[in-house]
Amino acid sequence: MERIVRIRHLDGWQSRRPWLDEWVEDSMCKLNRAVKERSDAPSLALVRPRDVGALRVTRRDGWSADEQRKIDAYVGQLDLLSSRDRTPLEAPRFRATYEYRCWAPTCKGHRQGIIDWELVALQRRYRTEPDETVERILREKFLDEMCAADRDVAFYVGNQAKRLHVFSVLGTYWPRRR
Repeated sequence: MERIVRIRHLDGWQSRRPWLDEWVEDSMCKLNRAVKERSDAPSLALVRPRDVGALRVTRRDGWSADEQRKIDAYVGQLDLLSSRDRTPLEAPRFRATYEYRCWAPTCKGHRQGIIDWELVALQRRYRTEPDETVERILREKFLDEMCAADRDVAFYVGNQAKRLHVFSVLGTYWPRRR
């Protein structure tokens, strides 16, 4: 492939459904099994949960030492094509985790951290609000709204080469049910 050309933007869920629905899988358990058995197992998927039991929101205390090292390296890196300042990322106040079951008959449940930029952006929007308010807003958006009964929810999940067996939620696909 030499290049990618954007043909048009797909507005709204209905225009995206034909492109995404055929890729939705029902079993996170199957994906987890595959990465344990094969080195060429998929590292990205769109998984439909049977039910979402909880959204756990926990306070985080800044970046880990490893994360901070990476951020410092990025900020200190020279850019030959630009002289603009590289502003370090601001650590989000909270981390969030979905707890859900997939459609595998023997599923005992999955707990996956969310690394969706929207989670961080929402926290940043309410940066002056107290913790309890931000926690409530995150639950309302990521659980009550996105995972509501009238939504056809699926999670974009992915792993990294360093930890193949750990999948994170990269984003949520949540069109209205048909």
